[in-house]
Amino acid sequence: MRNIPKVSILTSSFALVTALIVSGCSNTQDVEASKNVNFNHELYDGKSTLGLSNDFPPESAAESISRGDKAYREKDTDLALYEYIRALNFPSQDNADQAFYKIGYIHQQRGNYELAKLAYNRASFIDEDNIQYAAAVGIMELKLGENENAKKHFLHTVKMDQDRQGNKDWDPEKDLFSRDLVIDNASPVSAYIGLGITADLDARHKQAQQIYITALKVNSKSYKALTNLGYSYYLDGNLPQAEAVNRKATTLYPSAKRGWSNLGLIYIKGKRYDDALGALSNVMPREEALNDIGYFSMLEGDYEASIVYLEKAINASPTFYAKAQENLKRAKKLQITAPPVKLTGGYANPQSQATVYSISDTNH
Repeated sequence: MRNIPKVSILTSSFALVTALIVSGCSNTQDVEASKNVNFNHELYDGKSTLGLSNDFPPESAAESISRGDKAYREKDTDLALYEYIRALNFPSQDNADQAFYKIGYIHQQRGNYELAKLAYNRASFIDEDNIQYAAAVGIMELKLGENENAKKHFLHTVKMDQDRQGNKDWDPEKDLFSRDLVIDNASPVSAYIGLGITADLDARHKQAQQIYITALKVNSKSYKALTNLGYSYYLDGNLPQAEAVNRKATTLYPSAKRGWSNLGLIYIKGKRYDDALGALSNVMPREEALNDIGYFSMLEGDYEASIVYLEKAINASPTFYAKAQENLKRAKKLQITAPPVKLTGGYANPQSQATVYSISDTNH
């Protein structure tokens, strides 16, 4: 038998080992990457990640997202964030938009709207045609008071949704508040409601009401649609309709705050102060309800009633209710020097406990 030189054997063996190592790189590269996540990450705001997970590192972004979903279902949102961010560290980015969206959703639930907006924006940048992502960006912008940017995102979202349903001729410049706006169970209702809110903020109340009514076609019990419709009627001066809609909201959702707060504002505007106290007392302590009646009746120019209710608020809680003291001083001064001040359509003043628009993080 012919002798094979040892050097040839060694060379062949080295080549084989090298080939195995090279071929294994693509399988281990993602795993190694997942070990090296920098948790000074701008999208992580949870507890220390030391010992957060004792599992072996995930082998893919999809596995990391799956782990995050499991942690979220188990109400461990720090671990969920950790896993979703690990998914972003893989060289293959097929699931990055999903990870960013889930990260944004957790931050939204925590009230971290800046971080939520950042994550949603990145998801939307990856998939510009995703209706859900675009709607989420608009909602965060509205919560942050970036109303014009929010309006642009809502228009883009609604346009995509109209296209999805075959209503491709819909033109937001001409048909924004058309009764022919098409909506179904797959539509991003929050985006439609958000668009209505931006209309209310522009004092286009009739148009806003039409959008809320359109949203109610999908779900006649939508809390967000009902309370925003009721508030829009209030801003528009249509108190009977405002009361009827908000009464329906409080009947359907008796423990929710918005409907009762809206009713309180409606009753104050109609000088039905006892009814206002009854409504507001459902969602806040008595001294705060008395303060709100005093504050808003002051804005309506009824300084006599304002002083009465602010004094009641102070008597109900004299030791700490400085807010009522401040409002009382203002009401007495206005009673002497100022003409009636009309309530504007903006957000509630910090001197009041009442809330205004509803684009909440719930689904109804």
